[in-house]
Amino acid sequence: MCEISLDMGVIILLATFEDFIKQNPNCIKFEDDDDMRNIFEFLSRSYVLIQLLEYSDVGKPAIAPVVDNIEHFFGDLTKEHTNTLDDSFTKQAVGLMVKTILAPFGYEVWKQKSLPKNSRATKFQTALVYRYIHTAPRTMKVEKRIVEINPDS
Repeated sequence: MCEISLDMGVIILLATFEDFIKQNPNCIKFEDDDDMRNIFEFLSRSYVLIQLLEYSDVGKPAIAPVVDNIEHFFGDLTKEHTNTLDDSFTKQAVGLMVKTILAPFGYEVWKQKSLPKNSRATKFQTALVYRYIHTAPRTMKVEKRIVEINPDS
């Protein structure tokens, strides 16, 4: 887990790329892979995490809102990539990243489902849906709240 100290002394415990490798020993070949680390860091961004969780909460594949971004990253011909989404192992590894990233929030794999029809994905056809398990161990949660705007600030 990654501990990030914020200004207010709050500690955030997020999954790390090292957690992903440790939890998925078959992915050890990606340990020093900058492409895969970049994808993990993208999936770990707060605004992406919230999308992954929201899609799961309505029974859609978690990766659906960002699958186009992932495909675009690997399809960028201006960069040299060590991996391709043409092999199922790399696609499965991306899915395992999502599993690792969502676990601290109490989400576990529920089922596999086709991506929504409006998805422009060409490499991914199906992905996992996660569900919140109340009894699952968790270190993180998402809070949404309404706050009054102070006109004097």
